[in-house]
Amino acid sequence: MIDAQAITLRGREAAESLMLDTGLVERSLGLVTDPVTAVVSEVWETVYTGKCKLQGRQAQASTPDAGGHAFTVEQLMVHLPVSAQSLPGDRVTVLSSVMDPDLVGLKLRLTELGRGTYRTADRWNVELVTQ
Repeated sequence: MIDAQAITLRGREAAESLMLDTGLVERSLGLVTDPVTAVVSEVWETVYTGKCKLQGRQAQASTPDAGGHAFTVEQLMVHLPVSAQSLPGDRVTVLSSVMDPDLVGLKLRLTELGRGTYRTADRWNVELVTQ
């Protein structure tokens, strides 16, 4: 008899062993206005800090034009442990990367999670927007 739960847990360990990058997942608490300077800024709370993996999802990027300004939008994926408790709209910042130091500092928005009972990782579609 197959013990699907035990196999899934072993799969999670294997998936996490490939997560060599470190990421910070934050959730927006909304906009606040500084009473002294009147500067409006977005406030973020930390949801998760730890291992992650970033990889490409699509071979080509798009370059939409909005308000006369061109952006490059790359379609990527971020893999997080299932326990990360992240939600669509959360922001991921790559804090460190063993294999690709060019990833450090990237900010990505979580857009879509592949769901399922026997997932070995949270595999998020994300958007990286550069100006």
